[in-house]
Amino acid sequence: MPQAERLLALAGRLQARAQALRPPELHPFVVAGHTVGWAAPEIAHFLVTRTTGFEQRSGMLHLVDEGLSVAHRSALLADAALLLRDAGLLRGWRDEALAVRAHPGGPVLATVERAACRVLGIMTEAVHLNAFGDDGTLLVARRAAHKAIDPGLWDNLVGGMVPDGENLEQALEREAWEEAGLQLDRLEVHHGRSFHVRRPVAEGYQSERIYVYEVTLSADTSCSNQDGEVDTIERRSLPAIVDAIERDEFTLEAALATLESLARRGGFATPPGLYE
Repeated sequence: MPQAERLLALAGRLQARAQALRPPELHPFVVAGHTVGWAAPEIAHFLVTRTTGFEQRSGMLHLVDEGLSVAHRSALLADAALLLRDAGLLRGWRDEALAVRAHPGGPVLATVERAACRVLGIMTEAVHLNAFGDDGTLLVARRAAHKAIDPGLWDNLVGGMVPDGENLEQALEREAWEEAGLQLDRLEVHHGRSFHVRRPVAEGYQSERIYVYEVTLSADTSCSNQDGEVDTIERRSLPAIVDAIERDEFTLEAALATLESLARRGGFATPPGLYE
């Protein structure tokens, strides 16, 4: 199969996983009059019966927030996250607040503990950096075995969530240093396309907008993880990377971020509706 056709077929298979049909039983989660997430029936029932900050109306889970400020909504969500954690309905607590928005770039309606986002189906934003070597290789990182999600799978050299209070570029710069010891202000960084992962996961429902960046590093560039979330960093040939993606050795997000750069650099077609 020619390379272009191979990448198109692979991207199509990954798109089917990344943009799966939303389970019909999920309840829309409404904050400040906007649908911001999707909650499983048992999560909705727990919040309505165990807190005073939630109610169900017309099949939707509502935060009771009429007249409340962003800070007050955030406090209600913080209390709910703690209750979910203590009840064993939420795992991987990060003590990191993410913004709650109705759509990418929209106003911040509240903030919420990162670990609660998939439980409530709240959209998150992430940045991923493909690091190409000037010898035609790609640097990749293996996620630490202690990671709550996708432990031991391969990832882009840099990838992470955008917390409340940071823009995309600030998050990318921070993650580049934490995960690879790179100072991006000394490098030429290119902006790729973005894609949206929407799929049911073990934690609940994942809705994540991922922004792809890329950089070229010289052969003598040294990369070293700083935060303990990466087991090892390797430099691999592009054919070896594609082979590993086909064997599902990469996270879904990293695989799609990698294919975005490869397709754009090579002028290959990608499935309609995948990249924006």
